[in-house]
Amino acid sequence: MTNNIGKSNRIYIFFTLFYAYFVLALFECARGSFIPFFINDFSINNSSISIIISISQFGCVSGYFLAGNASQKYGQKFTFIIGTLLCSIVALSSLFLNNVVLLCLFYFLFNFGRSFLCISVDSIVPMVSFGYEVLFINLTHLMYGIGSFTGQKIYGNLLFNNVSWKSIYFVLGFVFLLSVVFVLFIKIPRARYVENKVEYNKKEFYKNPLLIIFIVCFALNAAGEGMMTTWFINYMSSSYNFTPLDAAKYSSIFFIAFSLGRLLGGFILHKIGTMKGLKIFMGMAAICVALGLVLKENGLIIMSIAGFFFSVTYPTLVVVISSTFKECSSLAIGTITTYNSLIYIGITMIIGFLNDAMGSYTTFYLTAIFMAVALFLLIIIDKKTIKS
Repeated sequence: MTNNIGKSNRIYIFFTLFYAYFVLALFECARGSFIPFFINDFSINNSSISIIISISQFGCVSGYFLAGNASQKYGQKFTFIIGTLLCSIVALSSLFLNNVVLLCLFYFLFNFGRSFLCISVDSIVPMVSFGYEVLFINLTHLMYGIGSFTGQKIYGNLLFNNVSWKSIYFVLGFVFLLSVVFVLFIKIPRARYVENKVEYNKKEFYKNPLLIIFIVCFALNAAGEGMMTTWFINYMSSSYNFTPLDAAKYSSIFFIAFSLGRLLGGFILHKIGTMKGLKIFMGMAAICVALGLVLKENGLIIMSIAGFFFSVTYPTLVVVISSTFKECSSLAIGTITTYNSLIYIGITMIIGFLNDAMGSYTTFYLTAIFMAVALFLLIIIDKKTIKS
């Protein structure tokens, strides 16, 4: 990796990366606040919301596949521009969302652009932070947490004061457009590619039982986190008749805790050990959610604090995958992430149907169950990797 990159350019690049992830979070955290309004405005139910979210996830799957190839062929700046530009255009089109089909297309296209943005950001960070990659990747994801918290506070007040969700998305389009402007002026250093000469057997890789366990563990962890980030506000609104402003208070606490976890979690895991720390964080996430559900309205603060423990599970699992499949880490991460997305789509659809059939309160117990099973699978992974 070349390091002939000026200090001012490096600072500007990180400013752009941080801004892009901050705005991305502003957009994505809005969906949880808007779900009750989608249900009311389009006369749909939770099952329909699940179908919309599931279909939109295919935008991520196809986007990641194409973005990876485009980034390698045309460079990270190209994919960064495409991602931010598409996200901006989609957000600006929000005023025309007059039916469910358009809403579904809206999220599909946004997730497609989001994939291009994330691929470029996650590949640029190591290029400009050699020696401090882990620190700056965590800081980048911290900006996502800060953006999510900021959005929850803002949207709760705006919706309470009868500002339409379409108008909020429209304004976010202009905020996103600034990302495009910032990206145009960044100078990304040329990467030094190192050929991987380590041989590995692809057939043996796909037959490895650990791969299946990782896929399910990864998917359940993502589903547990997704329940909190997407369905938490809907759970409070339908179970306790909370107003958007009341629900936003607890959702904001969740994202504050989530941000603090992203900031401090890495240091904690480094101190007590990655696998041991990951088990503790997963276990505490499950306990906080389960206890919060048992205590019902009085337990919402406990469920919100669970954000601290959810924060590091996803990125840390990626690290564990890399260390487990050392000879083919890229193939392992790509395979597990792809199947994770597909399983997550199926789980999302099931959650929507269960919300309608059993109610939001009962369905939300799945959050604790997902994390508990993911923890059990992680324990199996740890035992198998120690033996090998």
